[in-house]
Amino acid sequence: ARAAGHEMRADVAWLDLNDAAAVERFAQMAAAQPIDALIHNAATYRETPFGAITEADFAEMYRVEVVSPCLLTQALAPALRRSRLPIGGAVVFFSDIHALGRARPHFTPYLVAKAAVQSLAAQMAVELAPAVRVHCIAPGVIAWPDGFSEEAKPAILSRTPLARAGTPEEAAKLVRFLVLEASYLSGDTIRIDGGRSLR
Repeated sequence: ARAAGHEMRADVAWLDLNDAAAVERFAQMAAAQPIDALIHNAATYRETPFGAITEADFAEMYRVEVVSPCLLTQALAPALRRSRLPIGGAVVFFSDIHALGRARPHFTPYLVAKAAVQSLAAQMAVELAPAVRVHCIAPGVIAWPDGFSEEAKPAILSRTPLARAGTPEEAAKLVRFLVLEASYLSGDTIRIDGGRSLR
């Protein structure tokens, strides 16, 4: 496919970020070729009621959301610095609008880890500069999660100025812009939530 005047090919990798050995093996394999962009969009989205939180819940969330993405980015940094894009390589992390000061009950380990993702993106923006730009996206509802209550949807949409959920295609367009066109952006967290953070 072509975008912004560039030929594009995306490789999608399924990787268990809770498995440190698997992350290391993948990094060794992927580092052989130049990398134009690394997109961290994996997550362990799980409700964990307060009062039932365990150390294992926090440990898993941090491994999946923070530790493995950090180590993977570090291992692939030389390949990202060899990017063929005119504006250099890019890394994109995904956080969550609820980790931007919109606390949500029953998701403490998940949202604390997602808040750390924003700090990780800022750190990586400094560590990888000037050759590689780093971005963080904080989505609202981008398609409804599986099993999401139909009864709960109207309340969320009533607090969303654009009055609808986003689409995966809209999130992908933002990623494409950040990778291919955002030549003077790095280290910021960008909301894509239809204005929901305003209400």
